[in-house]
Amino acid sequence: MPKSVQKKRRKFWILGTVVLLGTVGVTAVFWQVNRVQRAMTDFILAHPQDTAVVSYTFGENGNLVDDGSALFYNADAPLVLASVMKTAVLATYAEMVVSGELDPNEPVPVAEWERYYLPGSDGGAHIAGLRSVGLVADDLGFAVDQTAVVTLDDLATMMMHFSGNASTDYLLARVGLERVTAVTQTHLPHQTPIHYTLGYALAVFNHEEPFSLEWVQAVQSKVANGDFSDLDRLIDLYKNDASWRQAQLAFMSSLTSQSIEGEAMWAFQETAVQLMPKGTARDYAHLMAQIGSGHFISAEVSALMQQKMETVPSDWPLRWLYFDRFAAKDGTTAGILTLAAYAVPSRGGFEGKNRVVVLFTNGLPPDLFAQQVQFQGHYLLPIDLARAGTQFKRLSGSEFTVQN
Repeated sequence: MPKSVQKKRRKFWILGTVVLLGTVGVTAVFWQVNRVQRAMTDFILAHPQDTAVVSYTFGENGNLVDDGSALFYNADAPLVLASVMKTAVLATYAEMVVSGELDPNEPVPVAEWERYYLPGSDGGAHIAGLRSVGLVADDLGFAVDQTAVVTLDDLATMMMHFSGNASTDYLLARVGLERVTAVTQTHLPHQTPIHYTLGYALAVFNHEEPFSLEWVQAVQSKVANGDFSDLDRLIDLYKNDASWRQAQLAFMSSLTSQSIEGEAMWAFQETAVQLMPKGTARDYAHLMAQIGSGHFISAEVSALMQQKMETVPSDWPLRWLYFDRFAAKDGTTAGILTLAAYAVPSRGGFEGKNRVVVLFTNGLPPDLFAQQVQFQGHYLLPIDLARAGTQFKRLSGSEFTVQN
């Protein structure tokens, strides 16, 4: 999603952990962690129908272990996923690589991949992806070297390590929307259809209908009924009509001078994000437990997914401070923070146990959203949930907590 819509601060843990450790001391760090965790839990308890939490111990087969530490809070409510849905794209890619239908070393021209790149649409993820393979970006974020080549596997890594939208869309085009749908219908039965992120971004930040709430609502109504024709038209124009693409690039470059501000912008964005796919915390918890245990589709598919998800560079402080093993995909957009993870705590009562944690929060107000993004609250609260701590117990006592 566009930068002002999808404020991806992609797990800058230094703000929440390492810098604080070095500047104000351990006590202050843990006070801040507790404050952020508590604020997120307060919001969840006050807005149960817009939030969901699932956490439990899983065994070697990926199924729930009945150890008295399971939490299912509003677990079956369909909520906007943001980039958590990219886990389903990775699952489809991994299945097709293992089956031999895709070659992970297949060369991909950067120019082809960047047909899906909309500057300002992913909070710098595309630029970070370019940098990870030694490529330099121009002022708009496109690769300076348009003759460069990457691999399919590079794009899968960028999708999970940096949450790149263009890399996700290129992979979607290669695996096919129908194949992704088949995977989700089997493993994420309550998932709404996944479509190209470029379409969502162009529907929201569209030079034909700039900041039109009526336009977005009309598109949203059609998407809710399975009609993606408006999104497909915009994608086709951006990819294949040079003059339309140039007009859109010019519009994106001018956003800082013509963006609507304050409450109007926030309301527009909150409506716009409803275009995105929805899913349930229960489904994603089961998916993550299956991946973490090595039982998702096959051991080989699970291993490929584990390799991508357990090696996110910016997650190293979590592994250093709290977990022996940690894998997650998060999502961040206006008022929405989501995360699906599995983890093995390195200390405490759950030391060495496999834990799954899913946290979906929709509708966060601007001030709380800014606080939680700054300190990565959608990562800090799962620390408590994985270890069945204080906030876990608060949520367990809610009327929206149900038995498995």
